[in-house]
Amino acid sequence: MNVEIGKIIGAVGIKGHLKMAISLSNRQNISKMNSVFFEEEKNLVKLNFIREHKGNVIISLKHIKSRNEAESLIGKKLFIKRESLPTLKEGEYYVSDLIGFDVINNIGNKIGIVKDIKNFGAGNLFEINQKNNKTFFLPFNQDNIKKIDQPKRKIIANPIKGIVND
Repeated sequence: MNVEIGKIIGAVGIKGHLKMAISLSNRQNISKMNSVFFEEEKNLVKLNFIREHKGNVIISLKHIKSRNEAESLIGKKLFIKRESLPTLKEGEYYVSDLIGFDVINNIGNKIGIVKDIKNFGAGNLFEINQKNNKTFFLPFNQDNIKKIDQPKRKIIANPIKGIVND
């Protein structure tokens, strides 16, 4: 299985450096990764971590040498092979593993299913698909998310009033 680690959101400088929005909960893990690939390609590419920058990271890829080449990658997602990820401690999980989990409120009623996880810069948001096919975003924080039960594939949530579509 492949795991998305981030998305290219910009080019930095003239040497082909890339600004990447991270999909990992622990940003430091990116500095431990050596090889990545783009979704449509299966060839591994050498990744070098440059630095953190305003909640994102600056990276370089071995085969990208110019700003023009870097700009051609904006919008593309980067992946790694699942087996190359660090082993998780108890209570930790990879965000991508939570897609498809049922979201249940405090009294046991199903709110919806995790359709996707987005990050627009202020933290992760669960995109929840409801029975009526309406979606809403639920911030992934302690105020909204009370428990994640991986074996049962459930998330117990206490959404802030007004956040759930009726």
